Amino acid sequence: MKRQNSMQRELGTIHERDLQGKLHQMLILETRLMNGVSGNIIHIVNPGRINPYSGPDFLNMAIMINGELMIGNGEFHKIASDWFSHRHHLDPRYSDVLLHIVCEHDINIQVAKETLIIPYNEISATQTQVHSTTLHNLDDLQDYAFSRLMRRCNEVNELAYSIPDINEQLITYCMCFLRKRLNQRRRSFIKSEDLSGMIQMFIHSPIIYAIMNGSEIPLDITKLSFKARNGLYTHLFCELFVNSFYPYLVYLHKAYRQDLMEWFWLQRSFTKYGSLIRRFPDIPQQYMWQQQGILEYLRYEIIDGLSCREIHPTYLEHYYTVQ
Repeated sequence: MKRQNSMQRELGTIHERDLQGKLHQMLILETRLMNGVSGNIIHIVNPGRINPYSGPDFLNMAIMINGELMIGNGEFHKIASDWFSHRHHLDPRYSDVLLHIVCEHDINIQVAKETLIIPYNEISATQTQVHSTTLHNLDDLQDYAFSRLMRRCNEVNELAYSIPDINEQLITYCMCFLRKRLNQRRRSFIKSEDLSGMIQMFIHSPIIYAIMNGSEIPLDITKLSFKARNGLYTHLFCELFVNSFYPYLVYLHKAYRQDLMEWFWLQRSFTKYGSLIRRFPDIPQQYMWQQQGILEYLRYEIIDGLSCREIHPTYLEHYYTVQ
């Protein structure tokens, strides 16, 4: 115990919870390959999201271990032996942790599939604050991204009351999205039959058919072939997929929501929004969820001083608890 206390003092005064936020931002920007304690090569593809409740610190991380992609939860400690002092070995929520990240590895017991050592000084030097009005950190950004997705799932749910057929629900939701988007871009002159044709091409594309019949969502939809997209332009296909089909899918398959959410964290941005980059230059926008979070933040920007959790506290807490 004396040795552990001494190590804690050597590892600085920043609280572990604050270090967790710094680590999360560091991992979002991390591109290098690192060696785990076991000697395996580890690449953090996506650090997932910070868990604000009890349980593992990072949920739905995506990491490559010797080139193999794995999805799972992560836990962070300053000192590896804190796994036992925090009694995680007695908590079933930690039984399948994928990655244990530590500043100091002081035990020879493997508590997760992989253990990664990142020095305290590297983590503590990471800047977590961004400088964009009230969008303070990546934790806020995650909440806004969730809020945007869940709001759209709720829109699909409302359609279900008036349109019982699930295929018609998807067609109608796609049509609503396209009309709104075209109006925003002052292209409302496009005929309804042309929009209907685009939507029919989308929902009858080979990849949408495959997903609806149980296939996994491709990790990067921007790389789908012309044939898989049924002839639709990449950007239009991705817009419909992200903003209409994916919320519909999450709503429809509640039992598989956690599996579907893995894609949400892994999908890279399929386009760059110059206006978002100029307005939020300090916020990473490599991933789709980061852009979605910013867009939802802008939607609620007029509600001065409120965070996303204050806008949707009940639903977000319920969703985090379910996960």
